[in-house]
Amino acid sequence: MKIDNIENKRNILRMLINSGINITPPLLDFILLLDNPIEIINQIIKETSFIPSFKSHLTENFLKKIPNKEIKKSLERILIKKEVHIIEDNSNKKGVLNQNQICNLIDVKKKTLEQERKTQVKNLEFTVKSSILEEHDNNNIKANSINKDRVKSIESTNSFFIFKPIAKEYSAQIKILKDPTGKIYTNGKYEDFYDLTLDKFSRLKKLMRKRTEAHSADNINNILRLSSKVAVSVIGMVNEIRKTKNNNFILTLEDLTGLVNVIIRKDSDNQENIKITERTLNDQVVYIEGTYNPGEKGKKGIIYCNYISKIDIPRDHKPNKSHDPLSVALISDTHIGSKEFEEKLWNRFIAFLKGKIGNKNQRDKAGTIKYIIINGDLVDGIGVYPKQKSDLAISDIYEQFKKAKEILSEVPDHIKILYSSGNHEPVRNALPRPAVPKKYSEELINIGVTCIGNPSIVQTHNVNTLVYHGDSILDLNQLIPGLDNNKPIDTMKELLKCRHLAPIYGGKTQIAPINKDWLVIDKVPDIFHTGHVHINGIGYYNNIALVNSGCFQSQTEFMNSLGIHPTPGILSIIDLKTLKGTQLDLKISI
Repeated sequence: MKIDNIENKRNILRMLINSGINITPPLLDFILLLDNPIEIINQIIKETSFIPSFKSHLTENFLKKIPNKEIKKSLERILIKKEVHIIEDNSNKKGVLNQNQICNLIDVKKKTLEQERKTQVKNLEFTVKSSILEEHDNNNIKANSINKDRVKSIESTNSFFIFKPIAKEYSAQIKILKDPTGKIYTNGKYEDFYDLTLDKFSRLKKLMRKRTEAHSADNINNILRLSSKVAVSVIGMVNEIRKTKNNNFILTLEDLTGLVNVIIRKDSDNQENIKITERTLNDQVVYIEGTYNPGEKGKKGIIYCNYISKIDIPRDHKPNKSHDPLSVALISDTHIGSKEFEEKLWNRFIAFLKGKIGNKNQRDKAGTIKYIIINGDLVDGIGVYPKQKSDLAISDIYEQFKKAKEILSEVPDHIKILYSSGNHEPVRNALPRPAVPKKYSEELINIGVTCIGNPSIVQTHNVNTLVYHGDSILDLNQLIPGLDNNKPIDTMKELLKCRHLAPIYGGKTQIAPINKDWLVIDKVPDIFHTGHVHINGIGYYNNIALVNSGCFQSQTEFMNSLGIHPTPGILSIIDLKTLKGTQLDLKISI
């Protein structure tokens, strides 16, 4: 073999190994005969990444599936040339083949592909060993004493890749910082509703006072006593919002001392205030600066607003990060038991976690996953929505959990699973929700799954993840202009700005009347994880990583009636050391 071919062969093997692609020796020889083999192999690597059925084993037959015309023509040219030489050698004749002979050669080649595929694994071992020996010979190194472990591993796995997940080397570090399970009781009396609202206002007001400009805010009763125009500032909960015929906004604010009207004029100086007001809902707490005009003849005064703000997340928020090279996979809405449960995509997820699919970078990423957080709707449940029974493949709730245990058992043992309840689980629908009761989840607990309520805050290797299924996302998308079910990250930002997971009371989102509001975001998270809308999304807000984890369920008739077009099988992974997110579409990426 020429020196150039040896070098090309070595470079091609390195490129394929780094891309997670296996190749048969005959096909490698074919590619080496091309005019520019390095360029062709780059094209092949690029093209195979877009073919869902590609399983990392490159054969001549698979190359024919690649839509790249240059690759197809090159392959056809090489195959014909090779068969021409064979005929010439066998017949000992010189001359040119006719068209019929060429067609026969192509048919013969097709019939040999199946046999070649069967011997692929054996040939693959030979290729790797030969490659190792060639490289060491060229560098005058004795191969026998250096690569025994590598060759042995290749022989035992029949693969270029020895999957050694780094996450396996680290012990799990899990702390449940917030979980409503066992702490949520209510009698449904008037006092319970009052206590909930009082707790919500008091805690949100306390958060607002952490803002420098809000330190001097006065209570409403003191402002109403003023008898002349004066600059004032106030913290209040929005009792009502209405628009005047001149497109000005009037907000009625209340605190524990009274109510006051605030007018926000739509003029050139108030454009930013108008934008904030348009995205403000009843029951949110805001801070207002303006000029108070006392009322005449017994009428109440009004505040003319110069500035309005929500509590928000500090722009200089410094999130916690892990010192270890680990990551968390965030999923939700698998809906096991539904006819639309995407089990094939789930099986690809398991294969990814085990390092059986994906290129080198993707396998390295899989090896860092130490935790999986399932954010609700693991099972499809029973009687959750009208005519659900027709959508069910498993119509018994216990059998749904049995199936859930079966598929979660396939997750590698070194990965720890946390499972939070959603609106399809057999728990109460009103927020906050407790963890799924043990009578349903016992088999999951027995295989090491940690069951938690919703919302919860989970700390993994020093990083705090706020886990909230996301029931209120649909409410906000209907009430706030510009928000869209297909863009859940924008809605998640609004929840962070008002520091509450269900800011409006009385919408479709059910909220239990209890003496503590578990939906206040008083502790700023490092990761904010939602689900529910079945639309995958990933983004950032003031250094917080935001993930809506999509689903593993195709569209049901009920989802179609809500206008939801799901994005199943898109996996979100957050690196705990950097908080950088990665998305992998299990349908096409790996």
